[in-house]
Amino acid sequence: MTGHHQLEQIICSHISAAGGFLPFDAFMQAALYEPELGYYEAKTVFGETGDFVTASELGPWLSLGFADLIFNCWQQMGEPAHWVLLEQGSGSGKLLASVLDILVQMPITVPQRIVSVERSHALRERQRALFSERGHAVEIHVSLDSLDACEQAVLFSNELPDAFPVRSFRYHQGQYFERGVIRQPDGALAWGYSTEPMQSVPEIPESISSAWPDGYISEFNPGLAAWQQSLARVVPRGFILTLDYGYSRQEYYRPGRGEGTLLAHFEHTAVEEVLTEPGSRDITAHVDFSALAQAGREAGMQPLLWMSQGGWLAQSPSVQAFIQELAAQSDAQSMHLLAHAKRMLLPFGMGEVFKLLVQSIDVAGDKPAYLRQFDHLDQL
Repeated sequence: MTGHHQLEQIICSHISAAGGFLPFDAFMQAALYEPELGYYEAKTVFGETGDFVTASELGPWLSLGFADLIFNCWQQMGEPAHWVLLEQGSGSGKLLASVLDILVQMPITVPQRIVSVERSHALRERQRALFSERGHAVEIHVSLDSLDACEQAVLFSNELPDAFPVRSFRYHQGQYFERGVIRQPDGALAWGYSTEPMQSVPEIPESISSAWPDGYISEFNPGLAAWQQSLARVVPRGFILTLDYGYSRQEYYRPGRGEGTLLAHFEHTAVEEVLTEPGSRDITAHVDFSALAQAGREAGMQPLLWMSQGGWLAQSPSVQAFIQELAAQSDAQSMHLLAHAKRMLLPFGMGEVFKLLVQSIDVAGDKPAYLRQFDHLDQL
């Protein structure tokens, strides 16, 4: 029996235990994170041989942008001699390793501690090999729960909250009904709906929901509040940098987006069949950055900046310098890297849908001067 079939049997047992209807967030939790069988326990999920390519796999652009931003945060913290750099959801570890390679070339004090947080056992093993090969002393943790408070810290993440399990709903006659997974008579998994309205509903203003057509389908992320509370505990003073694909609440829940944002990624193709062969494909939902910023405020964080990835990277000094360096050359490798830069920066690639949120905790921080005119925080 394959791992996918084993996982499907486990999910079917969850459905039976739940009375025949399993809320979607429970399905997503199992499909992605079931020990030894969930998607992120697979040997290879990133890069050319995986199911998708993250921005960190497309050359040094993201590393350069994060390094510039981390340097700015360190300056705003008062250039401390002792500080901590953390990445959560660090995957293969390539992004963190590249950021460290760049930081050592900057006029910055090397972090006293460098921490990687990754829940996947398979990916943690890949990280250990990579960090050893690159000569970086990095602490590797399974979760934030195993960390004490890190005074004077910068924590960053790339494509993390999009993989948090979400609750899916259908809006019918002015009420929210849970959308979940059932098992059909032939054994196949299918969508189902609760017969009673949801007790816990998303914080979506009536001014938005009143414009929805009957039967509107979407989702919300119940894990954002707990995540922000955990970050505030681990980083009592410093900055949180979150990069992911998503929208403001107004844009996320516009009437025309009536099927939500759930997608599965399989062999470099985005597909809508998220229930098929659980464990074989990634499942994601876009991030409601308005909800994320609000959860941060309630945890004691101050949102400083929200902008597109394209605008952020295009204005990053290190990115600009490297583009100029490559443009002066004509070899195939330089052209290849510039093509990746276009994909990262331009609106038709990753440039517009990916957003950067910068939050501060107990620091009288300000927007980096080089990014101020591109900030859209007022839209959240």
